[in-house]
Amino acid sequence: MKTAFGNIEMLLEAEGEEGRALSRAERRELQVQRILEAAKRCFAREGFQGASMQQICAEANMSPGALYRYFVSKEAIIEEICAAARRDDEEKLAEMLTKRNVIEGMVFGAMTHIRFVHETDACALIAQFHAEATRSESVRLIYCNHLAEVRGIFLNYLGAALERGEIDPLFELEALVPALMSIIQGIANNDLPANGVALDKVETVVRTVMISMLRPTGKAL
Repeated sequence: MKTAFGNIEMLLEAEGEEGRALSRAERRELQVQRILEAAKRCFAREGFQGASMQQICAEANMSPGALYRYFVSKEAIIEEICAAARRDDEEKLAEMLTKRNVIEGMVFGAMTHIRFVHETDACALIAQFHAEATRSESVRLIYCNHLAEVRGIFLNYLGAALERGEIDPLFELEALVPALMSIIQGIANNDLPANGVALDKVETVVRTVMISMLRPTGKAL
């Protein structure tokens, strides 16, 4: 699995620049990311329930004592993986909001997420996360809160476009936004590019969905 979250490469490069040693905070960040990446590989293979702290230690090439200095339990690791994904999504959505053309913004947001899942081989981990959300109350709350935040961002973004007269949605945004989110997530979770559907064709599908459901009016921005 490719690196999905964190700044491992950046921190290592910083240490090599002009012989600069990493700070204590940077070294801690490096160790945390090392553990998270090892845990994600274990979770993707074994599932959240099947993977053990011992397996994560072995995957990270760390002693249990070293690992427990950063995470007191497997559940704490899971929660930090969820939080890291949440922060990453927030960054992507912030960039989407800078785009005034709402169709282009929505396509950008959707394709950024779809590419991320594809390029990081995250499908197996996402499936395990969804399964864990049915068992763990803390993970379920993280998942539900994150979905609510993303839904709110989309509602505000599209609502502003509606007020400007730029779109004439197929139906009310409160129902349309969850539908669009489900479509985007379905495309991402099925990793269409890995199954032979080129990214440019995926983008054509996404754009067609956005246009047909949001129905841009052509009004000048």
